[in-house]
Amino acid sequence: MTSIHWTLFHADPSREPPFSIELGIAEDGIRKEIFIDHCEHIPDAIEKLKVWSGGKNIPFPTTFTLLYPIYLDVMGSDDEDTMHQVAWLVKEQADLNKWMFARVNGLDGRTKENFY
Repeated sequence: MTSIHWTLFHADPSREPPFSIELGIAEDGIRKEIFIDHCEHIPDAIEKLKVWSGGKNIPFPTTFTLLYPIYLDVMGSDDEDTMHQVAWLVKEQADLNKWMFARVNGLDGRTKENFY
């Protein structure tokens, strides 16, 4: 049985789209990641995620979480505001779909592995 735990948005605020999303799944207890490329914007990424999930007949559990990194290298730069704006766009999609949202790779040490 396959389950999906999280989706990580690789939307670097210092780069123009497209970007990739990474899906954290488990198949028969074995963890693996799948990438979906060529996402033009956050709603496009969500649509591609839903198409992938629907095509595989994999439902989203109540603990499913959208993840967006804290890009420490852009802190204090012109791209910091963009990073926070993208985070809000991802959070809005999480709220809209009744999913969870979290930030990773910041100073608190949380990574995608914490969301399996």
